[in-house]
Amino acid sequence: MKKVFILSVLLTSIFFLTSCSQNPFRALPDTEIEYNDVLTFDYFNGKITKELFHYQFSQDYYFFKGTIDHNYRFTSINNYLEISNDFIAFLDTYDDMIIYDKFFNESYGDSLRLSLGATDGNYNLETISSDGDIYDVDAYMTLENGMRMIFSYTEFYHNNQLIIVPYYLSFITYEIHEASLKEYLPSSNDYSDKKAILTKYHTILIPLPPKVGKVESTFNDKTNDLKDLGNFLRLEEDFSNTPSKVIEVCSTSNQEDCFNPEFSTLNGIIYDYSILEIITFYETYYHGSYQGDNFTFMVDDFTFLLTLEQTNIIKDDDEIPVISFIITIYQD
Repeated sequence: MKKVFILSVLLTSIFFLTSCSQNPFRALPDTEIEYNDVLTFDYFNGKITKELFHYQFSQDYYFFKGTIDHNYRFTSINNYLEISNDFIAFLDTYDDMIIYDKFFNESYGDSLRLSLGATDGNYNLETISSDGDIYDVDAYMTLENGMRMIFSYTEFYHNNQLIIVPYYLSFITYEIHEASLKEYLPSSNDYSDKKAILTKYHTILIPLPPKVGKVESTFNDKTNDLKDLGNFLRLEEDFSNTPSKVIEVCSTSNQEDCFNPEFSTLNGIIYDYSILEIITFYETYYHGSYQGDNFTFMVDDFTFLLTLEQTNIIKDDDEIPVISFIITIYQD
């Protein structure tokens, strides 16, 4: 709860600081302003770029899109009633795949200052009273293609009408890496003065339930890496006597001069779901089924083994029940 509270305070500060700015349309650091009726997110897997998310509103709005993370920030520059109605519809669209965390924020008092639609140099703010308590909300959601989103906003009622004040929309992907090519390099190569193995990867997007934490990948275990070459290349020191050459993944069992398929694994914890609910999640959306005692699901023609265990973690001095998971490639 402490982490969410800090995020809430930060978002609130951004909201009110930008409300005091002289230029309503000045982009926040590491963002650029957009004026359109769609939100999008593109994902590159090492081979191709796919559009994982595309949502269209009823009209154009101003958004601040991150130039690095491609997440969206929202400030008090759009007509609050119009954008509220569109985001209520947005949440309704994904309601079946959302878990909500809602926190009462007493710092707001009984009203908010919201824009009726900013103009050059003027936020056109109006005091909007609340019928009751005002809440900060984090909506955790998973799309059927496996991408996760977190939508942070404030909600309250004014004259019995629900009002949503959007702050932040973040996109989160978790992947398993598959090695597709290895190049054995001599010493004094383009990357290092040591013999090295340059491995090329692509990624497979792995779906997880809406609310997860501490997700780790074995791809990040870089104990032998010589240099960080990014998400799709790895340079490791080569201690073998292998001559310089390029090899690919073996396509048959008797093929020579190739390497067996290599996949990373994922592990982490899942909140607010029981083991049965997680099983149902994968059965419903990702062809989940039991192979004997093993539970598997499918993504992009790959079959993955899902191992689940009920456990507890300590968070803010409280013991919280969670489900730990491990996801690996399934080999029958």
